[in-house]
This record gives sequence, structure tokens and C-alpha cells, in this order.
Amino acid sequence: MNREVFNQDHILFDETSTTQEEAFKRIATFAFDSGFVSDEQVYFEGLKAREKEATTGFKDHIAIPHCKSSVNKKPGLFLIKFSQEIPWNALDQKPVKVAFGLTIPEEGATEHLKLLSLIARKLIDKDFRDGVLQQDDPAALTEIIDQIDFK
Repeated sequence: MNREVFNQDHILFDETSTTQEEAFKRIATFAFDSGFVSDEQVYFEGLKAREKEATTGFKDHIAIPHCKSSVNKKPGLFLIKFSQEIPWNALDQKPVKVAFGLTIPEEGATEHLKLLSLIARKLIDKDFRDGVLQQDDPAALTEIIDQIDFK
């Protein structure tokens, strides 16, 4: 995995979120604090707007919230593990425990689709899903995410 897009500093253990809105707010704050978005509120609103188009809830307690926006300064991947199960309206109707948050610059749509596709394909792998869901060690999680071949 490209270290500028994802590294161990992009992992967040969220102890407080209990709703999808709170989860989006936490992801937006994390992406802003990490220097990937220039406006936390606009990114937060973008995540909510994208979710209204179609759910980003994948399956087996995993979601891929994202939005394309001019406030996204560079492509980024963030792994958020929630202490509480988050109601999400996912494809399989299961609550979300893990989110892969993406920041997608407007001019980076092609790269975004490639990364989104790579993540979705990797989530088909049960060992990958189980590792992301069960592992809590940041170094081990980074190693798991590094299996996504995005250079």
C-alpha cells in the first residue's frame, strides 16, 4: 500500500460513536486532523450526501464511507474500528464495526475508483475481513491493509 495513502497513523479506535452520523463526524475530524481535508464540515456533509445515494455498508460489519470533494486535498484511506456497533443500513443489514474511510479529490476520481474497487475485492477474502474485524494491534492491522495492492 502507498504509505502516503495509508499508514499506521491512519488507524482510529473510536470509543464513542453510536450512530452513523457520529461515525461520519469522527471520520471527518480524523481526516481533517490528519491533513487530508481542508474543511471538516464539508467533508462530513459529503459523507452523509454520498450515503443517501446508496449505502456504503458492505457486508459482515464493514463499510466504506467516502465522498469526492474539492475539500479533499489528497487521496487517503483511513481504518476506523468502532467499540460500539453502528446501525448502518448495510447491504446485509448488519451493524458496522469497521469502516474504511476514503478521501477522494475531485481530480482523482480514477484513482478513487481503483482504490474502492481494490478494497471491495479484498473484502471478498474471508481471512482479510476476519483480520480487519478481529485484530486490534495497529502494526498487525497495517500489515493486513498493506495486502491491498495500491501503489
